[in-house]
Amino acid sequence: MTKFSKYSSNGNDFILIDNRDGKQDVGNTQKWQQLCQRCFGIGADGVVFLESSDKYDFHMRYLNADGNEESMCGNATRAITDFYRRTTQTKNTDFKFTTGSGLYSSGIEGDVIWVHMAVIKDADLYDLSNKYEDAQDSYYINTGVEHSVFMVYDAQEVDVDSVGRRIRFDEDFPRGSNANFINQIDEGEWRIRTYERGVEAETFACGTGNVAAACMLWDKEYEHRDEIEFLTNGGILFVKRVDGFIYLGGQTKLVYTGEFND
Repeated sequence: MTKFSKYSSNGNDFILIDNRDGKQDVGNTQKWQQLCQRCFGIGADGVVFLESSDKYDFHMRYLNADGNEESMCGNATRAITDFYRRTTQTKNTDFKFTTGSGLYSSGIEGDVIWVHMAVIKDADLYDLSNKYEDAQDSYYINTGVEHSVFMVYDAQEVDVDSVGRRIRFDEDFPRGSNANFINQIDEGEWRIRTYERGVEAETFACGTGNVAAACMLWDKEYEHRDEIEFLTNGGILFVKRVDGFIYLGGQTKLVYTGEFND
C-alpha cells in the first residue's frame, strides 16, 4: 500500500506522494494515468512526488493526468510546500527546492503560499495574432512551461475546451502550448480560464498560466500595479512583482489522506 495526500490549489487538484526513498516507479505512465482518472481512480489533474535533494529542502517531480512528466506546475509547487511542511513537521516557513525547470523558493504567510517563479523566458517568441480570431491581443511566454495568452472581451463566452485544444496542438508549437483566455474585471483584477496541456481540458486554475497572463499585462502595459488579482474558476490567485522578481500566491488545501494498492 502507498500513502498519499489529496490536495487542491484553487481547484487544481493533485495526488501528493512522499518518494524520498525512491521506491515509486515514476515512469509507470499507465499506473499514474489510471489513478488520475475521475470515477475510476482517485481523480486528479496530476501526481506530485516529493523527492530528496542534496543541496536544497526537496525536489519536486510532476506528472500530468495523462501520466507524462511535466517540468513544472505552479499550483503544484504551492501544494508540495504545504505537504513538505506537514510531512517533515518542520517549523520553517521558507523553502528552496528544484523542479524539472530549475530552482524555486516558496514561503508560507498565514494561509497564503507564495512561490518565486524563477524561470521565465521566451517572451513573445511566437506571433499569435492569427491563432484566435476573437482575441483583442495575444502573447506567448514560458513560465516553466509554455503558455499562450489571449485577451478577449469576455472569457466566460469562450469555448475553452475547443479553442484551447486547437491552440494546444497547433503545429507551430513543437511541444504544444497551454492556452489562457483573460478579460479585465476592474483595475488590477482579471478573469482567467486555462486549457492545460497534459490534462487536455480546462482546469479550475493554472498557476503558471496566471503568471504568463501577468507577464503579458505588465510587458504590454495593460497593468501598472505590482500585484494583480486573477479570478479563476477555482477562486482567487495573486501574481506580484517585487524588485524584478515575480511571485505566485494563493491558498492550498489538504483535502484528505489515504492509501492505494500498489
